Amino acid sequence: MAKKTTPLTEKVLVSMDTKQALISIMEPGERYSDVIRRVLQNPKRHDLIAQTDKIAEEGEFVPLESDPEYEDLKKEIRRQNKLRKASTKVR
Repeated sequence: MAKKTTPLTEKVLVSMDTKQALISIMEPGERYSDVIRRVLQNPKRHDLIAQTDKIAEEGEFVPLESDPEYEDLKKEIRRQNKLRKASTKVR
């Protein structure tokens, strides 16, 4: 049986400017906690995108066509497609 837990509430004091900033980006139905959580997640996404961009710019990549496993996979997919086409013609 799942244990029910009640959310903890904590008061956080913020300046009026900060409160107004939160209100200005608040979406319909959001609570202050939701806005703060969303704002805290944005830097994590930004960091992931920045890291991915850096790898794309600086990384050394090998064309897929030169990978023997990729070529084997393509051959297998072609073979399966031919079998599917052949089985649909028989019916």
